[in-house]
Amino acid sequence: MTSTAPVVHQIPVDQIDFSPNISSEAENFFQTDADIARIAARQGMVNYDKGQAIKVSSKVLDMCQGFRIRRHAAKSPDASVVQEEDQLTSVTAAAIGESIREDKEIENATMFTAESGHIARKIHLQSGKTMKTFHGHTGPVTRVAVYQTCLGQERLVTGSWDKTIKVWDTETKACLATLRGHTDFVKGLAVRAVMVANKEDSEGEKVLGHELFSCSYDGTILHWDLQSFAPFEGGRGGPWRGHIRGVNDLCLTIEEDNEQGNDHEKTGDQGKEYLYSAGSDGTIRKWDITRGQGRGGHCVHVFQHHATTVYKVLVDSIEIWSVSADKTAQRLDLETNKTDTKLEHPDFAKSIALAGPYVMTGGRQESIRVWSIGTGKLVKEIKGHFDEVSSMVVIGSTLFSGSLDGTIRRWSLKEKDLASLPKDKANLHASNQEPATESASYALAQEKHEEKKPGMMTEEEERELAELMDSDDDD
Repeated sequence: MTSTAPVVHQIPVDQIDFSPNISSEAENFFQTDADIARIAARQGMVNYDKGQAIKVSSKVLDMCQGFRIRRHAAKSPDASVVQEEDQLTSVTAAAIGESIREDKEIENATMFTAESGHIARKIHLQSGKTMKTFHGHTGPVTRVAVYQTCLGQERLVTGSWDKTIKVWDTETKACLATLRGHTDFVKGLAVRAVMVANKEDSEGEKVLGHELFSCSYDGTILHWDLQSFAPFEGGRGGPWRGHIRGVNDLCLTIEEDNEQGNDHEKTGDQGKEYLYSAGSDGTIRKWDITRGQGRGGHCVHVFQHHATTVYKVLVDSIEIWSVSADKTAQRLDLETNKTDTKLEHPDFAKSIALAGPYVMTGGRQESIRVWSIGTGKLVKEIKGHFDEVSSMVVIGSTLFSGSLDGTIRRWSLKEKDLASLPKDKANLHASNQEPATESASYALAQEKHEEKKPGMMTEEEERELAELMDSDDDD
């Protein structure tokens, strides 16, 4: 009797669907199995005690430090200065006061937040209470920036998913202007201080003025006059084009001018100003501000060291720091135009801050990583947030972190305090590896194989939008 081998029907490799399973249930629509598992894990991480959490009413998308409260106004933070929405904070003034004594730089300091509930908020850091809320946008507020007029008046600039930019008087909460020009979500803002002619002085004396650069998912950068609240005329206002997809972040810097004799705009004898932009096309672009006026922007260099979307860019002296959906933070030397540091993460890296010998990174994996700039090694992983870490600001020796978990938390960066934080050996090793999550690797694969027009969102950006739309508005 002869035995017959079983018949095997082999499916060609090119016909196999390697994409992650996508749920069709209404409550989990467009979410992968990995996304659903991540949400379940986060539910078990919910806390409001770690990092002296200040709880707000919606997801924190961005933060920036405000100007210090004047001494006479700061004497009674619980009375005249802090007036609104005390119930939104979950930390006592006494607890925060203890950290103030440890870091005098926090005393009388304020923080502005951009939130998914369509508002911006001003927080008094000494008490942890809300001072002002700014209502008017019809979509999540994605970015905040602040400047001070020549008369000492504090102004807040906000960008939103409603495609507009608003300028606010932070004392009265009045919206001074709404800037319209972008055709998609506003993602980045950068305020530039300049000297402008004093119209009230016949002798031509100059006073401090300000300009604004903004960027958007529409793939453009616009240039605004913050004296007239209008785009510059004669083509100076843009749009500056170059990125083939959305632009996520902007950074202004002053660098040494090696092109002596040309008619470049300088800031005193310090050098020449450039604008850096980070895009969803995986590039960072360096723009010559003066040459770009009236010409749709003048890009002098394109950096392509990331594999996919770049979320944030910082320029420090001759170094560019950036974080990306390729799960890395990287440092590039501007003298060689080459990367010399690459910090691996288990998931998308989306926020970054610098402080002395440290670089801090945050992202979709909820924790904050503190790295040694000198060695490139992980010093500490700080756990406290239970959702994506979206923004970080350093004041003195204290790191403030904002998250989609609806909190702002503080962490001491003093060596003794970092050493006292609990260690997690498993994560210390894991952070230098690259374990792919299903949703991250799928987004990366899609990005590499699809050509998309400017302004079209990546899968990650579409999920971000869906997540933000779940947030409730502030009353």
